[in-house]
Amino acid sequence: MGILYGIGVGPGDAESLTAKAIKALQVSTVVFVPVSKAERQSIALQAAEKYLPENVRVVELLFPMTRDGRLLAQHWQKAAKQVAQTLQKHQIASFLTIGDPLLYSTFGYLMRKLKELDPTVKIEIIPGISAINAAASLIQLPLVEKDERIAIIPAPVAKDEFAALARYFDTVVFLKVSAAYDEILDLIIENGFDRQTYLVSRVGGEEEFWSNDPFAYRGQAVDYLSLIIAKRSREK
Repeated sequence: MGILYGIGVGPGDAESLTAKAIKALQVSTVVFVPVSKAERQSIALQAAEKYLPENVRVVELLFPMTRDGRLLAQHWQKAAKQVAQTLQKHQIASFLTIGDPLLYSTFGYLMRKLKELDPTVKIEIIPGISAINAAASLIQLPLVEKDERIAIIPAPVAKDEFAALARYFDTVVFLKVSAAYDEILDLIIENGFDRQTYLVSRVGGEEEFWSNDPFAYRGQAVDYLSLIIAKRSREK
């Protein structure tokens, strides 16, 4: 039986890969890359490409962007079988994912399916820098300090649901904000998270962009790879 490395390549910058990630890539014979469309180029592969061995085999695994749970389960199962077949040949394989493998990543689903197929499968997870950490570093903003609390919320989120939990947190990071950008801005204002607000898009990439005035982009289309960091207005 071979081994599978679940590698977080970071936000998309080749220089953000850890030394441990690079070491694993350099001994890999097969590299699996998740894609949402057959013709779409992988950001994770672009970040890791310069570290791949010359004769490595790159295999794309299709995970369509859909909320159809049954369709997704079929693709996860198919991908798991493909990876398992590779490991049964005693090969060293890596699965690339942007950010961290265990934070809103496809890798978590694949890992569970692999363990269902073979409970003895060898997996090693190599953490990566998440877009959240990279964005905070870019704008030089401490996410939380002392006894502050942070919430990470993928958009969209229901108005009443957010209002119910907002009072317990000092910082909120909204992910996938392009799905409901204007609604997120409304939630930020209504719940007092407008002390400091930042929009960050494509962090770590060539098209990296950030603004300390997300409200200026109300009504506009923002990039899919965008997040908002919002700090609560609160008397100290």
